[in-house]
Amino acid sequence: MKNIVHVLYSGLGGHGSVFFSLAKADTAKEFNTSAVFCGVEEVREDYLRQCKDLGIPNWSVKKKKGLDLSFYTKTYRAIRATRPDIIFLHSTSYILPALWYKIFHRKTRIMVRETQAHHLKGKMEWKWLRLSARYADTIVFLTPESRDDAYKAIPLKRFQRIGVVIPNGLDTELYRPAPPRDTTREWVIGMQSRMQPIKDHATLLKAFAQLVQQTPDIKLTLKIAGDGVTMASTRQLATDLSIAEQVEFAGMLGEHQLLGFMQSLDIYVHATFGETMSNSIMQALACGLPVIASNVWGVNNMISHNSNGLLYESENVNDLVTQINHLIRDTSTRQRLSSSARNFAEEEYALPVLFKKYFKLFKQ
Repeated sequence: MKNIVHVLYSGLGGHGSVFFSLAKADTAKEFNTSAVFCGVEEVREDYLRQCKDLGIPNWSVKKKKGLDLSFYTKTYRAIRATRPDIIFLHSTSYILPALWYKIFHRKTRIMVRETQAHHLKGKMEWKWLRLSARYADTIVFLTPESRDDAYKAIPLKRFQRIGVVIPNGLDTELYRPAPPRDTTREWVIGMQSRMQPIKDHATLLKAFAQLVQQTPDIKLTLKIAGDGVTMASTRQLATDLSIAEQVEFAGMLGEHQLLGFMQSLDIYVHATFGETMSNSIMQALACGLPVIASNVWGVNNMISHNSNGLLYESENVNDLVTQINHLIRDTSTRQRLSSSARNFAEEEYALPVLFKKYFKLFKQ
C-alpha cells in the first residue's frame, strides 16, 4: 500500500477542500494518507477535526511572514517523517522541500497541483512552476486552458509529457440543496472566499448598495464569508456605502458552518478578477444555488451564461445589479438555473468522478 503525503495550505482555501475530498473518496482505503499543513496561518481547527475523524496523521509547519528559510527545513522534516512513496503538493511553492527529499529517495514521486490563475501569478510563483516543470513527475492542471497556457509560457518538452488535466471535486452528498426558502420576506445574497486583492468584493458591495436603493419594497441581506488582508477595507466600504446594517461578515467558517452558510442563501455571487477553478462556485452549484459570477478567465469555463448560471462583465456594477434583479424578479429562470447547477455539479464534480481520475495516477 502506497504512502501518500499531501502538502497543503493551513488556512481557508481550495487546498483543504480538495485534500479532504480525495481522502473521503478513498472508501476502500487503497492508500495510506497523511498531511502536512503549511502557511502563515494556524491550522484550521476544522482541518484537525476532519483528520481525527478520518484517522489521518498530520503535521503542521508555521511560516513566518516574508523570507523564512527555516520553513523549508521544517517542511522537509515533516515530509520525511511520513516516509512517502508519493509527495502530493497542492501548490508549486512547496517544491523545494519535496525535491530535497527526492535527492535521498529517488523512487519517490512528486505530484503537483497547479491551482493559481496564470494572469495573477507573481514572479516567484512563475519560478516555482518552472522548477516544478523541470523536476516534478506529474503536474495536475484543473483545466485544459490552464495547461495549454502554461505550456506556452514554459516551452519544455518534458513539461508537456508530465502534464494532466483533472478538475476539482467535492462531496455532493454533503453539499446539496436545502428546502426552498420563503423569499417573500427577505432575499439573502452571499459570497465566500479568502479576502484578498484578487477577489472583487468592492463591485459586489457597490452593486448591493444600488439594489438596496432601487428596491425599497424588498428586504435584502448580503452575507460575506471568509477573512484576509482585505477584510478591513471591505468593512469600511460597507460603512461608506451606508449598507453596514445589511451586510453580515461571517468570518472564517468550518466545513459544516460553510454548508449552513451556503444553504442560507437565495443567490450566490462570485466577484473575482480571476480563478483557476473556484471551489466556492462548485459548492454553490452543488447546493443548487443560482450563481452569478464575473465573466473572467477561470470562471467562464465553469459557468455557461444562462445555462448553469449567469455571468456579468467584470467590475461592471450596473451589469451585476441587472443580473441579480433578473433572478429576483424571474422565478422560472431562477428555478431553471438552480436545477441545472445541481445536475452539473453531480455530473462533473462528484467524489467518485474525482477519485477515479486520481486513482490511476497514484497507482502508476
